[in-house]
Amino acid sequence: MKVSKSVEKIEDFLKKYESAFDIPDKKATFLLGVLTKFLLDVQFATRKSTPPFRSKLYGLRLDESKLKRLFPEIVEKLEEYDVSYPQLQEYVSKTLIEAESIGWRLSKDEISYYFALGLNFGGAFK
Repeated sequence: MKVSKSVEKIEDFLKKYESAFDIPDKKATFLLGVLTKFLLDVQFATRKSTPPFRSKLYGLRLDESKLKRLFPEIVEKLEEYDVSYPQLQEYVSKTLIEAESIGWRLSKDEISYYFALGLNFGGAFK
């Protein structure tokens, strides 16, 4: 399967800043923020107003269990809009599994930070 331009851009970004993304949970959290940005952009384009999913982001005060709850909700919402990013969603899934397999080590503050980074950089990967 050919890698999408978005995933290619993300991989290049993560390589460029590999010391900042040195463990899978940092990558997974960042990627989930990126995917969330993609969803928020779809909602904004459709509704032309503040995306309703934003209210589900816990004021960006996140922890591991909230991230795990968000992922299927994001996928479901994308499906409701008949939009999918299969390669990005697969990439997020893979990094979530990697993080799970070694055990999450990020604090709540770090999770919120890396998620916010992904949310803010998400538009750059389209």
